[in-house]
Amino acid sequence: MVDVKMDFSRHFPIIGMDGQRKLGESTVAVVGAGALGSWEVYFLHKLGVGRIIVIDRDFVDESDLPRTIYTSDDVGKPKVEVLKERFENVIGYFEDLNPSTVHLLDEADLIIDGTDNIYTRQVINDYAVKSNKPWIYVGILATYGNLMPIIPGKTACFRCLMPKLPSRPMPTCAVAGIMSYVPPLAASLAVTLAAKILLGKEVKSELIFFDTKTLDFEKVEIPRREDCDVCVRHNFTFLEKQMRIEHMCDGSIQITPPERMSVDLDELAKRLDALGIEYIKTSQFIQFEDDYAEILIFKGGRMVVRGAEDEKEAKNFFARYLGG
Repeated sequence: MVDVKMDFSRHFPIIGMDGQRKLGESTVAVVGAGALGSWEVYFLHKLGVGRIIVIDRDFVDESDLPRTIYTSDDVGKPKVEVLKERFENVIGYFEDLNPSTVHLLDEADLIIDGTDNIYTRQVINDYAVKSNKPWIYVGILATYGNLMPIIPGKTACFRCLMPKLPSRPMPTCAVAGIMSYVPPLAASLAVTLAAKILLGKEVKSELIFFDTKTLDFEKVEIPRREDCDVCVRHNFTFLEKQMRIEHMCDGSIQITPPERMSVDLDELAKRLDALGIEYIKTSQFIQFEDDYAEILIFKGGRMVVRGAEDEKEAKNFFARYLGG
C-alpha cells in the first residue's frame, strides 16, 4: 500500500475522499523503468495509487541520470530494484515483457507505457484488449511526445493507430536524443489520464501531441478502424510472435525481429556519425562498437552482438539502435 504518512488532503477538494480511497485501492502496471517509466512511477506514488507493478530488464546507467529520477548511487543496479527500495508500494520484476511474461500484468487495473519500442507496445495492446484492461500509450523523442488512452471496446486501440510494425527502424532517444524535461511532462500527462480512468471519468479516443520546442499542444481524434485486427477481429498475433534469440558458437548473441525490417544502412550510418561512433559499412550490414560490445546490423533487421553479458543486454542494444 501507499505510504500511510503521506497527506493527500489537497486532493480532496478535487477528487474527494472517496476518489482518493479508490486510487489507494488500485493497482497500476508500468512497463519500462527508464526516462518515462521512472517518472510515471514517481507520479503514481505521489498520486496515492495503492500498488505499482514495474517490469523492466535494464540497469541504471550514468546516461540515465539527467532524464530519470535515479541518482549516481543507483548506477549499475537493476532499475526495478532501485524503485522497490525507494517506493514501498512498488512490486518490481526484472524481466522483459513478451508473450511469455505478460501474465505479470494480470493483477493490474490499468497499464501505462514506459517503453521505447513498438514491438512491446503491440504486445501490451494485444494483451490489454484481450483482457479488457485500459492502458495508456506514451511515446517521447527529442522535444516532443505523444499520448493516447486506450479503453478496450470504447476507444481506438494501438493497432488502429499503427496497423503494422514499421518496416524501417524507428528513431530512438539513444540516437535522436531527448531533452531532460520531456519525460516528466509526458509522465505527468499519462498519470493524469490514469487518474481519470481509475476514477471512472470519460476519456476521448484521441492522440495528444506536445512539442516543448514550440510549446504546441494538439489533440487528434483517432477513430476505431472497422477492420482492426485486434479490437475488431480479435486476432492477437503479438501474443504469439516473439523475437528469436540465438546463442552462436563464438559466444555472440543473434536477435531476429518477429517481422523482417528494411534497415536503411546509410541513414543508420549518419546517426552513428552524429554520435561520434566509428563503423564499417557494406552493402549488407553495418558494424560498430558500443563500449565493450561489437554490433552487426543487417539490412533485414537481424542483429548480432558480441560481448553482451546476456540476452537482456543484447535486447537492450537492439532497442537502442533499432527501436525494437
